[in-house]
Amino acid sequence: MVKINEVDKTKLTPEELAVFNAFETASNESIKLPTTVTQEEKLKLYVLFKQSLDGDNTRARPGMFQLEARHKHDAWLRSKGKSKVAAQKEYTEVVAELYKKYVKPTPTTTSDAPAA
Repeated sequence: MVKINEVDKTKLTPEELAVFNAFETASNESIKLPTTVTQEEKLKLYVLFKQSLDGDNTRARPGMFQLEARHKHDAWLRSKGKSKVAAQKEYTEVVAELYKKYVKPTPTTTSDAPAA
């Protein structure tokens, strides 16, 4: 399992680096989302996060009594074939949508707003 701070940014192209930096910011902002985010929305963020860092799920399926772990594992399997860059872009978009839905304003518009 790759951690976000373990990604070697020197190996990324300029486009990949820009996408990764936006993903990293969105990841930090996602922690600030309220607890009213639905389980399905949380699952979507989980899947995109895992796909963004680890790529396709190659792990063994959890045991039958580990229901939550199996649900997460199966959801991640459904994203098979999606590139890390595509998953990072989608993750960033989903976090922005959740901010619009639950927090307002979005983290990207807050930093672009003129000072009062």
